[in-house]
Amino acid sequence: MTLQWGSLAVMVYRCEQQISKLDIPVLSFLLLALFRLLSTPVKLATDCRINPQSEIDKGLVLHNFAGIELDPRRAGTNLTVNQNVCIGADYYKRGKPVLGNNVFVGAGAKILGDIEIGNNVVIAANSVVMSSIPDNCSVVGIPAKIVSRGVTSDYLNFDVE
Repeated sequence: MTLQWGSLAVMVYRCEQQISKLDIPVLSFLLLALFRLLSTPVKLATDCRINPQSEIDKGLVLHNFAGIELDPRRAGTNLTVNQNVCIGADYYKRGKPVLGNNVFVGAGAKILGDIEIGNNVVIAANSVVMSSIPDNCSVVGIPAKIVSRGVTSDYLNFDVE
């Protein structure tokens, strides 16, 4: 599992995030510079950019790793992201999304702006989400619309042992 490209991108994000939190400014700066030099080949190979200032809880999974841009304000546990997904500020830079727990984001989806995505949400492939989504929903389309509520999708089954 650790040799999968998506897992390597997540490890680079977690390391960069921890180095950024060090309270020793000079050591933090030197470690961050060295780490960025060493991590650049992984970022180029995976084409995944994850902002180290973003708060993303455990369970981040990147499937089909290419073209992923993650810059949420906060994301809960068990965030699953497919290829060519963008999560971040909208065109006007008014804010970044907050994602709940157990969120699945399909290939090519975009989640943009100062919005909230609830818990147990499935965002279908190529959807563009620019308004808040409540808990337990599936959304699809441009702009994304709720197509089901009270969802119990197989995409949201997380076996944690």
